Amino acid sequence: FALEVASRFGIEYFEHLTEAIFAGEICVVVFRTCAGLPLGQIWKISSTPISQTEPYMILLGGGIGLLGAGVAFLWANFHWRLMDFFRVLGLLDDENTYAVPRILLGACGVVVISMLVPQTMFWGEWEVGAIATLAPASELPHVWPTAGLIGFEMDSCRNCIIVGVCKLLVISFTVAGGYRGGYIFPFFAAGAAFGRALCFVFPTLSPVIACLCFAAGINVAITRTALATSLILAFLAGEQFALPAVLAASVVSLFATGYVPFIKSQLARSDIDFSLYYRKNRQPKVHGSVPTAV
Repeated sequence: FALEVASRFGIEYFEHLTEAIFAGEICVVVFRTCAGLPLGQIWKISSTPISQTEPYMILLGGGIGLLGAGVAFLWANFHWRLMDFFRVLGLLDDENTYAVPRILLGACGVVVISMLVPQTMFWGEWEVGAIATLAPASELPHVWPTAGLIGFEMDSCRNCIIVGVCKLLVISFTVAGGYRGGYIFPFFAAGAAFGRALCFVFPTLSPVIACLCFAAGINVAITRTALATSLILAFLAGEQFALPAVLAASVVSLFATGYVPFIKSQLARSDIDFSLYYRKNRQPKVHGSVPTAV
């Protein structure tokens, strides 16, 4: 992930790939040992895990990844406009002179949406499991009262789409309000909601493939981390045989959004004169209001 997120098109800083993997292994051993935490899945999307990868799943994953890329493109355009709105109000000055009004305005958007659709609350790491299984709101972790103001439940295609859209809106208000956080797990939660919406339209579609591939399509379009996103999603869900389909979704999304850079700090390598979407001294312009944090 660290090698991908700094670039705009996958692992461009590949020279130190082996060293980075080794350092990551050491960090995992030290942290998990000190914390007393094992490595394992945290989401159970289906009672019947995928036991083998059929070739059609890879094509299906690519198609769902393209849908996720389209959703990410629409969200990016909305987010740029929301950041411009905050800028027009004078809330994005470098000295944080109006930090409190900025925080309050961002909180208004987050709180109002979350009170109506409680599935959008919090980071999303634990909420993904409830969203991907269409669990009742009463099973949402860390939320009280879990039903929200209107007793919203994910019991239809429309409501699943509402959860996905509202989660994306909450992400924008969180970032625009200056709160610490990011995109990755919130995008996973939104992708799981859209994936479940697809399952209502196509009842024979595997919820595992739909949720994981849609989540990958959205996240890769924004963060440009095709390999890391695929590994994270497949292994946190305990669905290793879904990895080829999720990787297809990630790669398709990466290619489809190559001309739409989002994170300002991501750059193409200066010593590469030619790549698929970039030329030396001619890179796609990034919208000026985009935050640099992931």
